[in-house]
Order: sequence, then C-alpha cells, then structure tokens
Amino acid sequence: MVGSRCYEKIGKELARMGMIPEVSQGVIDFHEEPDGMQLLQLKEVLWDMGYEFVDDLNSKKLDEVSGLIKKLIYRHPEIPVSGYPEYLEELELLDQEMILLFSQVHGMDLVQYGAIQQMERIKEMLLYEDWKLKEIAELFQFKNKGQLKRTFERITGLTPKFYKDIRKKRLKIREENGFGENISAIKEKN
Repeated sequence: MVGSRCYEKIGKELARMGMIPEVSQGVIDFHEEPDGMQLLQLKEVLWDMGYEFVDDLNSKKLDEVSGLIKKLIYRHPEIPVSGYPEYLEELELLDQEMILLFSQVHGMDLVQYGAIQQMERIKEMLLYEDWKLKEIAELFQFKNKGQLKRTFERITGLTPKFYKDIRKKRLKIREENGFGENISAIKEKN
C-alpha cells in the first residue's frame, strides 16, 4: 500500500514538471490531458521513484485478471493455484507481458495472489457455509487437511478453527435470538 508521503512526493514531482494532477489511492487524475512528451517524462519519473505506470487499458486488463482468478476459485476449485498462469495463457486471456505487469503492480505474482484469494474463499466457507476442513482440502486439491491448515495459517495468520468458532458463536447468538428455526431447517436438508 502506498502511503500519503508517496502521494505528496509524486504530486510535488508532477507539479515541478508543470502538470497539475490529483493523486489519490494510487491513481493520478490530470485536469488537462498530458501530451506525449509529458507522458514519457511521467513514466520515467515514476520508474525512477520505484513505481509502475499503468494506463487505463492495462488497468482494465489487470482488473479482468483479478476477476478471472476469483471466478476460477469459485467455479473451478479443482484447478491448483500454481496452474493459474498456464491455464489463463492457454485460454489466451493472459500473456507473459500481462503476467509481468500484474506482478509489478500487485507486488506479487499470480500464484501468490491466487493463494490469497483462495484463502479468502475458504474463510467464507468456514464462516458462512457448513464445510469440514477435510472436504475443503479435497475440493481445492490440497494433499490433506494438514497442508491446508499450514497454508491457511501462513497466509491469514489465523487458524481455520478460529473461523469455525466464529461461525459457531454466530449461530448460537442467532438461535438465542429466535432465528434458529431457519438455521436448523437448513442443517437438516444437508
């Protein structure tokens, strides 16, 4: 995450170049569209400062890649995260240049990003759905639930049990407040 000092630093540098931008949340909005020479200078300055210049088209592509990874996790959990780059390349949805840009912009590669998103999905399954850890491990192609636990803890900093306990507490509160009948009926169907 880029801090406010970085925004200030970039803003001052751009003002020095005669550009008057609004810098916020990693996005530079110009009041007047920069010309070709100014864009080249901007790319150079940002590169020297350790930042990557991403135009609107590439930004949209990066958003698409992020969305595709999330869809893969929900629709094809059987595909191992380590295979995402190849899978997306085979579908011609991604090329090596975009994979590199993704890594530069996100500060991690597609596999790391996919693993984080996969753990977010597993958190949802533990919090809101009634999945056993062994079932989740099988669904997402982990060797066993021990491997899933270790990966989960490494990425989230918490145990799967922590999320299971939150679910139990939430269900208990719902039952105490008279919302338990609906939950019991759902459990019986499964």
